[in-house]
Amino acid sequence: MNHSVRTMIDMSFACLVFVAAATAGLLLFQSGAAHLDTAYIAGKAQDRGINPTLSPVAGDGTVSGAEVLQSVGQIGDIGAEIVVDGVRYSPSMEREDIAASAIRLSSRYVPSYERGPDGRLQRVVFASRGGA
Repeated sequence: MNHSVRTMIDMSFACLVFVAAATAGLLLFQSGAAHLDTAYIAGKAQDRGINPTLSPVAGDGTVSGAEVLQSVGQIGDIGAEIVVDGVRYSPSMEREDIAASAIRLSSRYVPSYERGPDGRLQRVVFASRGGA
């Protein structure tokens, strides 16, 4: 009888350890899901109006005419006025209405950014190197 009692105690301990491990796993799974939900909600609440500004990685600080033309083509996404050598492009313009013949693709342009008091990008000014 001593052997059967010892086996029953071992089995009870094994069941207790299994239930404790299953409970701990369930709690970890639930807390992980709650953390993912919190991270998702926090990500949605971030300000999506902040756009990266064009900045050359290396070089003399200028951009090519093709990059300027691409910026003008994406003016609706940028949401700021673009001025290229004195020619203004409004963010409300349709892509088909943009007359980009004034942009010389072979030229280099120096970008400057004008921001409002709240830090939002209001205007991007591209001046061809050497002045316009």
